[in-house]
Amino acid sequence: MKIRMRVLGGVVCAAALMATGCGNLTIRSWVTVITADSSGSLEVPALTPNPIPINRLSGGFLGAIVLNTTTIPAPVDGTVSVDDVRIAGDTAPGLVPGAICVWGNPAVASTGTIHLDILGGSGSTTITLNIKATAGLSDLFGIPPVELSQTATFPLNGIGITQLLNAATTGSGDGLFNTGATFTGDTVLLGAPATFNLNLQVTNESTPPLFDADLLASCGPHFNEQGRDIFYGVNSKASYLLASGSDQPVAPTIIKLSDLGVHAGDQLKVARVGTYDDVTELRDGNLTKVGALFSSSNVVKADNQKARIPGAIDAGTDVTTGSYQKCIIWPFCTTTPTDIPQDFAVSTSATVTVPTGAQYLIVAPIPDSLKWGDDSGFGLGVALTRNP
Repeated sequence: MKIRMRVLGGVVCAAALMATGCGNLTIRSWVTVITADSSGSLEVPALTPNPIPINRLSGGFLGAIVLNTTTIPAPVDGTVSVDDVRIAGDTAPGLVPGAICVWGNPAVASTGTIHLDILGGSGSTTITLNIKATAGLSDLFGIPPVELSQTATFPLNGIGITQLLNAATTGSGDGLFNTGATFTGDTVLLGAPATFNLNLQVTNESTPPLFDADLLASCGPHFNEQGRDIFYGVNSKASYLLASGSDQPVAPTIIKLSDLGVHAGDQLKVARVGTYDDVTELRDGNLTKVGALFSSSNVVKADNQKARIPGAIDAGTDVTTGSYQKCIIWPFCTTTPTDIPQDFAVSTSATVTVPTGAQYLIVAPIPDSLKWGDDSGFGLGVALTRNP
């Protein structure tokens, strides 16, 4: 049995994943509330004998899972940190307390643990969320937010070798964690005891949650207590540059600037978060070079074309990328350049002025090999800050 387990571990970490080894693997992703499947209520017996429904539950939290994959195919354990919590909802029109806002307590970290049975396709994560919560009525009367600490366990079923292989092939961990949990916390509303109840169904994805404009207007200032930057995941296999004929990159990350309230003339700080690797493996790499460019549209052409972004707009800070050698038979080779004039480097961070006409920001890694199809890593992304 021990021999068989070791062989299977080698298949997962070496052959099946074309990996050069295993180690710590970071999965950084938004855990987003599925509004249609989630519900909540606020109980305030002094105001009404019936629970007040919370409608339009939306938002989620940004989590970073770090798994020790050296134990595959035995169960995998790891840690969880929650870096950003943004949950909003409201009561029916005309009912108190109005908008409901829940966000991370910047003074107390939210952390947890994760356990995955890779062979059995089951597992769970237990997270202690240290959060703040308020209602529109409390804000109106200047009542401070309440601080809550809530531990919840999310079941993680259906995550096994097949799912990890699929994620490694696509470069994306989106949808790995479809689960749910219940949160309950006691507070005080206008001097009366009250209880928040949230029954959340969630999935994970690389893009941050979006909110209805009125909910964001009420809750946005509270969310910003955690920092004004917002994270977007970037697929390590993505590219906006010309690819060699043997490569198969996926589409780059396309970020709509209006979702961030960003307009021409604004300063935009683009900070790289996480790393990636130049080969497919179940561990974090050490590559950090990322490129970005502005565009007037979200159109990305096929990867066999050099000018893949027809709406590209120069922001004035360029990054130079290399060339391919295409050989019919050596030494009869030609050089094919990949460089475009509009992109800029984000190896650590860059602050740029949004050019006139820009509607989108397009982001992708730039590996030294200029080969994207075999890249790996689920922890890469950018944090964007308007007018830092």
